[in-house]
Amino acid sequence: MRSILFLSVALVGACASHPPMPVGEPALRVAYGDLQLDTRAGRAALRERLDGAARTYCRTNDRDAAPQLIRNKAGYCFDMVRLSLVAEMPDRVRRGYYRR
Repeated sequence: MRSILFLSVALVGACASHPPMPVGEPALRVAYGDLQLDTRAGRAALRERLDGAARTYCRTNDRDAAPQLIRNKAGYCFDMVRLSLVAEMPDRVRRGYYRR
């Protein structure tokens, strides 16, 4: 009987303690408001900024971004980060990104 009481008190104590707060994901932003997406140079600058942001992110967070089974696949992090950035863009910016 005492062991059940002790165990329940221990479990309540474990539930009451808070685990350490997880570290937030690193912010990944690409500024494109100053670019003229109707020009070839503006679209090229957008692609360069996006590729640069993805490379920088992957350089520091590659192990966290790639699943364990494919961590050695070159370019996985870069491709996934780039695609997620493009997916979050407004339609007009996304069209400018894909237009050559």
